[in-house]
Amino acid sequence: MKRQFRAASWTAVGRISAPFLIMGVSLWMLTDVLDPPLLSSLPETIAALPPGLFLLAAAFCGISLWAVARYDGLAHRHFRTRVDPALARQSGLCAIAIAQTVGFGVFTGAAVRWRMLPHLGLKSAMRLSVFVSVTFMSALAFLAALTCLILPAPLWTFLPALVIAAGLPLALITLSFAPVCARIRHQMRIPSLQAVRAILGWAGLDVLAAALAFYILIPAPDLGFAAFLPVFLLALAAAMLSGAPGGVGPFELTLISLLPHVAPADLITAVLVFRALYYAIPAVLAVLLVFCTKHAPPVAPAPPVPQGQQLAELGVLAQNGGVIRHHRTGSYALWFTQQTATLLFDPASGRAQASLADLKGQAASHALSPCVYKCGARTAVAARKSEWCVVQVAQDCVINLPAFDLNHPDKRSLRRKLRKAQTAGVTVTQAPSGTLPLQAMAAIDTLWQTAQGPARGGTMGRFCPDYLAVQDVYLAHLDGQLIAYASFHSDPTAPCLDLMRQLPDAPQGTMHLLVKTAIDAARTEGKPALSLAAVPYMPAWSRYSGPFRRYFSNPGLRQFKAGFAPVYVPKYAAAPSAGPLVLALADIASEVHHPRPLPTFGPVHKQHEEYEVALECPPWKGEPNS
Repeated sequence: MKRQFRAASWTAVGRISAPFLIMGVSLWMLTDVLDPPLLSSLPETIAALPPGLFLLAAAFCGISLWAVARYDGLAHRHFRTRVDPALARQSGLCAIAIAQTVGFGVFTGAAVRWRMLPHLGLKSAMRLSVFVSVTFMSALAFLAALTCLILPAPLWTFLPALVIAAGLPLALITLSFAPVCARIRHQMRIPSLQAVRAILGWAGLDVLAAALAFYILIPAPDLGFAAFLPVFLLALAAAMLSGAPGGVGPFELTLISLLPHVAPADLITAVLVFRALYYAIPAVLAVLLVFCTKHAPPVAPAPPVPQGQQLAELGVLAQNGGVIRHHRTGSYALWFTQQTATLLFDPASGRAQASLADLKGQAASHALSPCVYKCGARTAVAARKSEWCVVQVAQDCVINLPAFDLNHPDKRSLRRKLRKAQTAGVTVTQAPSGTLPLQAMAAIDTLWQTAQGPARGGTMGRFCPDYLAVQDVYLAHLDGQLIAYASFHSDPTAPCLDLMRQLPDAPQGTMHLLVKTAIDAARTEGKPALSLAAVPYMPAWSRYSGPFRRYFSNPGLRQFKAGFAPVYVPKYAAAPSAGPLVLALADIASEVHHPRPLPTFGPVHKQHEEYEVALECPPWKGEPNS
């Protein structure tokens, strides 16, 4: 135990001392350049700089720090902290201004953020600090690589720059969409492509303004900005990676090494003025601001508006983490995925155009792309009027209950399946509320997934005791043994089919008999319709797509539902333009085919808080009003 403690202590000492060691070695390597005559002439050289140059450099430094503050605003949107955007930017500006001067960026930045936003806690402050540091370093690496490839740069940078410029986007796409990375996406939130675009934009503005501030301070007319920018970015990266206070040592060493044709005195003069304008003065102002800022709590959610008409499918929000979002004139189902803020189905109440406008605001506030998924024709028309790109993605299989006739010729295959199940002795009953045979149902679900593959999620329900406890469940028995079950989202007008599970050796027609029993029960209750849920819409050209069509169309499920001769109601997806729509559909497909794991449940609990998948609040509590 003592050995482990000593090892940990030495490791901590090494981490703390490493930045100072790097700084010391770098300054020692500069001793030949920093000779006494040069140092003694610096005050005169600095005094000779025109006052207007100081003001222009200070303006560029201000632009750079203004862009820096945007990182934290983006980070707070990414983690959905509900912190006021202005306060988020203010705390970020102070954290970065102090951390880049003191060193130990992640820890110093976390301490400042915790001091200014104590209600977040140290853990959240550290998470924000890590996010800002990692994303900025990644953006800096990518921008430096592009700069080295496009502008004149040292020859040795070409191969590393090529690897970074190609590798980072590939790594991001793989992490965001590849099935093999689904577990990583479930354990940590990867920034959306919308957020990455913003990060690159703010980082680009930040480093460009900082480079201009430094460049105009160098009294070397023969140094072009195109040749200077790659060197500055490399020096900045070296300074940040070292962790040294203010990057002192590595920054100067890199500049002097890569700009041998520029007089060291000119570079050191620019470094001193730049450090005063970009590091020292902002750090002092940030310290004053930290101790003068009044701490404000996060934005409190307003009481929810009374909920309007509901859709049966909204029950799936209990599993996918969605919420009912209330705005001034209506409400809708809002589902956050990795890349999108998605309006699921149709608005629950109010006009579609008002919900679309609110959706765009929600997407922007979370650095995501807005999307509508599986909406009806009216919402699709409203989206088209808003100049959104709309495409059909599914067909809802709806049964008109008053007109349903088992003896009609189009039910021939259904009658055949029902006879097979009845001949085998299958009996179906509706489970009384609160008395589900959960152990037997869980065993069937396990065997079903073993045979069919993992259950899909997102817009589809998965086995969960709490989830099934609020649904209408029908049970199929054979010789007293449970062999299959089907569940329906309850609704006073149109119940919707959700889970279907059966044993691999269940008699043919068992599932048909379960659904037929639910149809009869709904007709008896006088309900006008019953939905068998949607099937993917496959256009005519997709018949030539082979494995792609089989993977997405699920022909067996389509054939099963077709046996009931439903009315096919088109369902659409929409986004502001074609590019975001393709991105959104790919992201939703990833969420459906590789959903986040559900927590393990014991006995049935009625409290929604037992679901650990809700993002911010239970569906019936809603989102805050706008």
